[in-house]
Amino acid sequence: MSTLRFRTTLRRTDPRLGLFFYVPAGVIAPWGLTGTTTIEGTINGHPLGRRAVKSCGRKNPDWYVELTKPITAAIAGEEGDEVEVELRLADMTMPDEMVARMKNDAEFTRAYEALIPNHKRNAIELYLSAKTPAGRTAKLDKIDREIKAMLARRERPAGRS
Repeated sequence: MSTLRFRTTLRRTDPRLGLFFYVPAGVIAPWGLTGTTTIEGTINGHPLGRRAVKSCGRKNPDWYVELTKPITAAIAGEEGDEVEVELRLADMTMPDEMVARMKNDAEFTRAYEALIPNHKRNAIELYLSAKTPAGRTAKLDKIDREIKAMLARRERPAGRS
């Protein structure tokens, strides 16, 4: 997929909330997105890191990306500022340690495969958010517990707790 390059304006819906920007529908259309998707890129030359681009909903064909306070500070961003943005789809290849867990743990595989696409994306993002090998192992153990518990709740017969 190609890199999207465009200019947009920083916005805020509420003074208590952070800034965000719209990705115009016509700009993002070539990607054919159907739901929240992980992207990477830059804003005014500053790295965005891994962020989610989300649909604005049925009434607005545009998409949006929320900015963290550190990103806003790094670009000295204010509501109403015009910014240069470059976006590309993030690599969503399953990390090797997750692949190994799937090969060695059939219950983990079954639980992961039962997840909806957004939950699969969230599991990979949670794992990748760890900064050290020990942190990644701890995150994977947490993911393992949580998705197995979700599957168990789903499979529990109605009326039993």
